[in-house]
Amino acid sequence: MMAIDIDYNKRLNAFKEIYPQILEMSLAEKSPFGEFKKLLEDFSNNNIIRNDQQFQSLAQALVNVGQTIVAQSQNTALSMILQGDENELNIERVALLKAQTQTELAKPKLIQRQTAQIDDNLRIEAAKVTQSVQFGYCTGGLDIPEEIMRLVKEKIENIEK
Repeated sequence: MMAIDIDYNKRLNAFKEIYPQILEMSLAEKSPFGEFKKLLEDFSNNNIIRNDQQFQSLAQALVNVGQTIVAQSQNTALSMILQGDENELNIERVALLKAQTQTELAKPKLIQRQTAQIDDNLRIEAAKVTQSVQFGYCTGGLDIPEEIMRLVKEKIENIEK
Protein backbone atom coordinates (compact mmCIF):
# COMPACT_ATOMS: atom_id res chain seq x y z
CA MET A 1 0.00 0.00 0.00
CA MET A 2 1.12 3.59 -0.19
CA ALA A 3 2.59 5.65 2.59
CA ILE A 4 0.45 8.48 3.87
CA ASP A 5 2.25 11.62 5.02
CA ILE A 6 0.29 13.46 7.67
CA ASP A 7 0.93 17.18 7.94
CA TYR A 8 -0.10 17.95 11.50
CA ASN A 9 0.61 21.66 11.13
CA LYS A 10 -1.80 21.79 8.21
CA ARG A 11 -4.44 20.06 10.35
CA LEU A 12 -3.78 22.38 13.29
CA ASN A 13 -4.08 25.45 11.09
CA ALA A 14 -7.30 24.11 9.56
CA PHE A 15 -8.69 23.50 13.05
CA LYS A 16 -7.67 27.02 14.15
CA GLU A 17 -9.52 28.42 11.16
CA ILE A 18 -12.66 26.27 11.33
CA TYR A 19 -13.26 25.95 15.08
CA PRO A 20 -13.82 29.66 15.95
CA GLN A 21 -16.32 29.97 13.11
CA ILE A 22 -18.24 26.91 14.22
CA LEU A 23 -18.16 28.00 17.86
CA GLU A 24 -19.37 31.48 16.92
CA MET A 25 -22.28 30.01 14.96
CA SER A 26 -23.06 27.66 17.86
CA LEU A 27 -23.25 30.54 20.36
CA ALA A 28 -25.00 33.01 18.05
CA GLU A 29 -28.23 34.74 19.03
CA LYS A 30 -30.41 32.39 16.94
CA SER A 31 -28.68 29.22 18.16
CA PRO A 32 -30.16 27.03 20.94
CA PHE A 33 -27.59 28.55 23.32
CA GLY A 34 -28.57 32.09 22.32
CA GLU A 35 -32.26 31.30 22.69
CA PHE A 36 -31.71 29.76 26.15
CA LYS A 37 -29.61 32.75 27.21
CA LYS A 38 -32.34 35.13 26.02
CA LEU A 39 -34.95 33.09 27.88
CA LEU A 40 -32.87 33.30 31.07
CA GLU A 41 -32.55 37.10 30.66
CA ASP A 42 -36.31 37.38 30.13
CA PHE A 43 -36.93 35.38 33.30
CA SER A 44 -34.60 37.67 35.19
CA ASN A 45 -36.07 40.90 33.74
CA ASN A 46 -39.69 39.83 34.29
CA ASN A 47 -39.03 38.71 37.86
CA ILE A 48 -40.01 35.15 37.03
CA ILE A 49 -36.95 33.94 38.94
CA ARG A 50 -38.05 34.39 42.51
CA ASN A 51 -35.10 33.12 44.48
CA ASP A 52 -31.41 32.49 44.26
CA GLN A 53 -31.87 28.72 43.93
CA GLN A 54 -33.94 29.09 40.76
CA PHE A 55 -31.33 31.44 39.33
CA GLN A 56 -28.50 29.03 40.20
CA SER A 57 -30.37 26.14 38.57
CA LEU A 58 -31.01 28.06 35.36
CA ALA A 59 -27.45 29.44 35.31
CA GLN A 60 -26.07 25.91 35.73
CA ALA A 61 -28.28 24.73 32.88
CA LEU A 62 -26.87 27.55 30.71
CA VAL A 63 -23.33 26.48 31.64
CA ASN A 64 -24.12 22.86 30.79
CA VAL A 65 -25.60 23.85 27.43
CA GLY A 66 -22.54 26.01 26.75
CA GLN A 67 -20.11 23.21 27.60
CA THR A 68 -22.00 20.79 25.39
CA ILE A 69 -21.98 23.28 22.53
CA VAL A 70 -18.23 23.91 22.89
CA ALA A 71 -17.48 20.18 22.91
CA GLN A 72 -19.77 19.58 19.94
CA SER A 73 -18.17 22.49 18.06
CA GLN A 74 -14.74 20.98 18.56
CA ASN A 75 -16.00 17.60 17.43
CA THR A 76 -17.60 19.13 14.33
CA ALA A 77 -14.39 21.00 13.40
CA LEU A 78 -12.29 17.85 13.81
CA SER A 79 -14.77 15.81 11.82
CA MET A 80 -14.63 18.32 8.98
CA ILE A 81 -10.82 18.16 8.93
CA LEU A 82 -10.77 14.36 9.04
CA GLN A 83 -13.45 14.16 6.37
CA GLY A 84 -11.18 16.24 4.14
CA ASP A 85 -8.36 13.75 4.74
CA GLU A 86 -10.73 10.89 3.97
CA ASN A 87 -11.75 12.58 0.72
CA GLU A 88 -8.09 12.86 -0.29
CA LEU A 89 -7.56 9.22 0.61
CA ASN A 90 -10.62 8.21 -1.43
CA ILE A 91 -9.23 10.12 -4.43
CA GLU A 92 -6.00 8.12 -4.09
CA ARG A 93 -7.99 4.88 -3.80
CA VAL A 94 -9.91 5.69 -6.98
CA ALA A 95 -6.64 6.38 -8.80
CA LEU A 96 -5.25 3.06 -7.54
CA LEU A 97 -8.37 1.19 -8.64
CA LYS A 98 -8.13 2.77 -12.10
CA ALA A 99 -4.50 1.69 -12.37
CA GLN A 100 -5.39 -1.84 -11.24
CA THR A 101 -8.23 -1.97 -13.77
CA GLN A 102 -5.91 -0.87 -16.57
CA THR A 103 -3.41 -3.53 -15.50
CA GLU A 104 -6.10 -6.20 -15.48
CA LEU A 105 -7.31 -5.11 -18.93
CA ALA A 106 -3.75 -5.42 -20.28
CA LYS A 107 -3.24 -8.93 -18.86
CA PRO A 108 -5.05 -10.87 -21.63
CA LYS A 109 -2.77 -9.32 -24.27
CA LEU A 110 0.27 -10.14 -22.16
CA ILE A 111 -0.93 -13.71 -21.70
CA GLN A 112 -1.44 -14.04 -25.46
CA ARG A 113 2.09 -12.74 -26.12
CA GLN A 114 3.57 -15.08 -23.52
CA THR A 115 1.62 -18.03 -24.92
CA ALA A 116 2.83 -17.20 -28.44
CA GLN A 117 6.39 -16.93 -27.16
CA ILE A 118 6.13 -20.30 -25.42
CA ASP A 119 4.72 -21.85 -28.61
CA ASP A 120 7.61 -20.33 -30.58
CA ASN A 121 10.13 -21.70 -28.11
CA LEU A 122 8.53 -25.17 -28.29
CA ARG A 123 8.70 -25.14 -32.10
CA ILE A 124 12.35 -24.06 -31.98
CA GLU A 125 13.17 -26.80 -29.49
CA ALA A 126 11.37 -29.40 -31.61
CA ALA A 127 13.36 -28.28 -34.67
CA LYS A 128 16.61 -28.49 -32.68
CA VAL A 129 15.83 -32.03 -31.53
CA THR A 130 14.98 -33.25 -35.00
CA GLN A 131 18.03 -31.47 -36.40
CA SER A 132 20.18 -33.24 -33.80
CA VAL A 133 18.68 -36.59 -34.84
CA GLN A 134 19.41 -35.78 -38.48
CA PHE A 135 22.96 -34.76 -37.59
CA GLY A 136 23.40 -38.02 -35.67
CA TYR A 137 22.43 -40.03 -38.75
CA CYS A 138 24.84 -38.01 -40.87
CA THR A 139 27.84 -38.44 -38.56
CA GLY A 140 27.15 -42.13 -38.23
CA GLY A 141 27.43 -42.51 -41.99
CA LEU A 142 23.86 -43.64 -42.30
CA ASP A 143 21.34 -42.56 -44.83
CA ILE A 144 18.77 -40.22 -43.33
CA PRO A 145 15.30 -41.72 -43.54
CA GLU A 146 12.87 -39.73 -45.66
CA GLU A 147 10.47 -39.40 -42.70
CA ILE A 148 13.09 -37.68 -40.57
CA MET A 149 14.00 -35.33 -43.42
CA ARG A 150 10.33 -34.42 -43.80
CA LEU A 151 9.99 -33.99 -40.01
CA VAL A 152 13.03 -31.67 -39.85
CA LYS A 153 11.72 -29.54 -42.73
CA GLU A 154 8.28 -29.41 -41.12
CA LYS A 155 9.71 -28.35 -37.75
CA ILE A 156 11.84 -25.65 -39.35
CA GLU A 157 8.84 -24.38 -41.30
CA ASN A 158 6.81 -24.32 -38.07
CA ILE A 159 9.30 -21.91 -36.53
CA GLU A 160 8.21 -19.27 -39.03
CA LYS A 161 4.53 -19.59 -38.10
